Amino acid sequence: MQAHIFAEGSNTTGEDRDQPVKEYYEGLFGMVAGLYDELVEMTDARLHVLSEEYGVARGEERMSVVYTGEQGLVGSDGMAEQARAELLDATPDADVMVILLSAGVFQKTVEEVWDELVEAAKPESIWCLGAARSSLDGLDFEELEAKGCTVLTYQRVGVARIGSDTREELLEAVKRKGSQ
Repeated sequence: MQAHIFAEGSNTTGEDRDQPVKEYYEGLFGMVAGLYDELVEMTDARLHVLSEEYGVARGEERMSVVYTGEQGLVGSDGMAEQARAELLDATPDADVMVILLSAGVFQKTVEEVWDELVEAAKPESIWCLGAARSSLDGLDFEELEAKGCTVLTYQRVGVARIGSDTREELLEAVKRKGSQ
């Protein structure tokens, strides 16, 4: 079972660049890293970390490899372009898609390719979307649900990436799917 998590990095970072990206980001990114660690126990999970500085990095990549010091800023548009490509690439094989993004990033990535994501979605996959209410309200989940997909949403409040209830629902759905 394959799972993909897409989330933004954090402003709080560690000093040591010779550690995996998932450990380099600190603060509230810990929620994402913890969820990833739990999903790894049940699935082949992949973490995609979005940053205007680096674009999209994999959670297991060493920060020292991602950060060359010379590449400078990828920028908002470059990051969004990379993220859209990775979302579209991951979707057809994903049994679990977790997307936890701020409103602006969600708009530039997920909303831009939503119809393509829905079309490519694996039947009976699990989708967990954490974003601002305005972002979630703009999406039509009917086609995903018609494919037998489980759709969980979390309306982001402040800086919380995913609520504890939504997280538990997600983990429970993954466990059920894994035991089928």
